Amino acid sequence: MFTVTITALTALIPYFISHSSRLKNRRAPSWLPLLAAALFFLAFFTPDIHISKETSTFQQHFIGGGVYCACLYLYFQKLFAWRFNFAISFILLFAWTSAFGVANELLEFMLTKLKLANIDTGDTDWDLVANTTGAIIGYMVLTFNKILRRE
Repeated sequence: MFTVTITALTALIPYFISHSSRLKNRRAPSWLPLLAAALFFLAFFTPDIHISKETSTFQQHFIGGGVYCACLYLYFQKLFAWRFNFAISFILLFAWTSAFGVANELLEFMLTKLKLANIDTGDTDWDLVANTTGAIIGYMVLTFNKILRRE
């Protein structure tokens, strides 16, 4: 249920933006949140790549955490016309991804402690590494992609 909710909310971001009185005149490529939503959903169906015996969700966090965050970061960067040099933008991407990653890990911890879910929180360090590497690679691919640069 959580996955479907996040997927739907992410896909609806352009709708919410277009109906916001403050942001109505701002434009950003709506395919970025749609791509993020699709990646978030599809990440849960990716097979384990066995990067370590300590984690079985690296690929989920890489795609559904890291690349997801890169898509949303670039969307909001375009929406609010943030203009930073590459180094500053990279640092802000790291902070953005870290905030999402830590929030996700805290949610997993809370759900486990409240016995609402049975989530292995012993791989938190690997999850954060996967989020970060996914965001960096996703950001680089999307930033250097000619389609995004044309918009």
